[in-house]
Amino acid sequence: MHKAGVKKFPYYVGIGSLKDVATKEDRVCVLNILGNESRGVTPVSHEYSGGNVVFGTGPGRSGQALETKLGPIPVYNSIKEGRAAGHKFNTAVIYLPPSGVKDGVAEVVRQNPDLRKIIILTEKVSVQDARVIRAICQTNGIDVFGGNCLGVADAWNKIRIGGALGGNKPEESLVKGSIAIFSNSGNFTTTIATYLLTKGWGTTVSISSGKDVYIHFAPKEFFYSLDNDERSKGAVIYVEPGGYYEHGLEINKPTIACVVGRWKAKLTKACGHAGSLAGSGDDAKAKEKWFMDYFGVKDIYTPEKPVFSKKGAVVTNIAHIPEALTKVMELNGIKPDFGAKGDLSLKCWFGNNQGLKLPKELDVPVVKAIEPYAEQIEIISKQVGAQYPRQTMKDASGASVMDAKTQVTKVHNVSILDASKKSFEENLVFSLLKEYPDAYGKGLANLAFNAYVNM
Repeated sequence: MHKAGVKKFPYYVGIGSLKDVATKEDRVCVLNILGNESRGVTPVSHEYSGGNVVFGTGPGRSGQALETKLGPIPVYNSIKEGRAAGHKFNTAVIYLPPSGVKDGVAEVVRQNPDLRKIIILTEKVSVQDARVIRAICQTNGIDVFGGNCLGVADAWNKIRIGGALGGNKPEESLVKGSIAIFSNSGNFTTTIATYLLTKGWGTTVSISSGKDVYIHFAPKEFFYSLDNDERSKGAVIYVEPGGYYEHGLEINKPTIACVVGRWKAKLTKACGHAGSLAGSGDDAKAKEKWFMDYFGVKDIYTPEKPVFSKKGAVVTNIAHIPEALTKVMELNGIKPDFGAKGDLSLKCWFGNNQGLKLPKELDVPVVKAIEPYAEQIEIISKQVGAQYPRQTMKDASGASVMDAKTQVTKVHNVSILDASKKSFEENLVFSLLKEYPDAYGKGLANLAFNAYVNM
């Protein structure tokens, strides 16, 4: 049994328009908010969204907080404790380890009857656990994004929920426009949004679906919601092999389908995304054919051979998306959202023609890198040639020898077991002088190393 949602679907779907994916009214709770990934990502999402994270959880972390520019986000031991403190939310973001995701979903659903959306960033959630998560959320009327995704974002509302879509400066790539993005790859979601800017296209909603075996909010749900979002005039979908989520779609707005992964056709083990391992009839070539049939085209779009229709085009290179989209939209009488921003030409930060006279197309000019990389490159350039002498250990005059009896390695005739008893400073001196310092030398080394580190 499942709750009643959008009538079109035989299962629960609560989101009927892309306008409802990430709204200004959404309030968020982050599970494992003080984990390594969340510590860096959540503050950026919170600040970009105007402060939409109400609290986070972390067992044993009650009373702590995650600092942001908008103020600290409180942390509690559990959802129950956070709710008891008066916090309300309708969206949960899950950063838990794979083995804990199912229990985390069960807890947040059980403790919060107001929950409507869950975004699972964790990868490698087992198929069995994904089935249980699906059942729990279907029964309770909750939309799920992920797992193994980077969340969702709405450039019109300036809301980002979940992962790092747009990186540390989402406002630079998530620019208000008329194109919706659905992508199996989290990183390429941002890349596509950035590429679209070069032809003057901005975005409405960006959805990183993830590419686990279970994709809960899938292409069918996306295209239905796309039809009901008047802001979105077209779409880009990035597709990897594996699964039949893209089969039998109803696509009513101009769309560019980027299908990748022909090279995965002969794989017998998933490479990267667990769900990108093709089975029978769902490899990259098959999916290219599905989309060609949708759009009424006979071949892949390339700049040299532009094949497209009013309905859309199929590309296999993400760099071709902006041009293909512009061509398709022109047929529909739709102009870009704004002037072009940047271009996709090769911009080398490093280069050296070795004094050779190269053809113009090969002698690519070096450009100054964007910050902070320009400063870092300048610093590194000053260090070129200032490398410390390094003696290779392999077969170098007995620098390292394994004792035939004990099987313990010696370095410069000192057992590594003995070396492990020495201090860090002593071993640094030994690596340079090939002998250990006395007490006075150890003191001098300690003083020198600390002075260098703390300069």
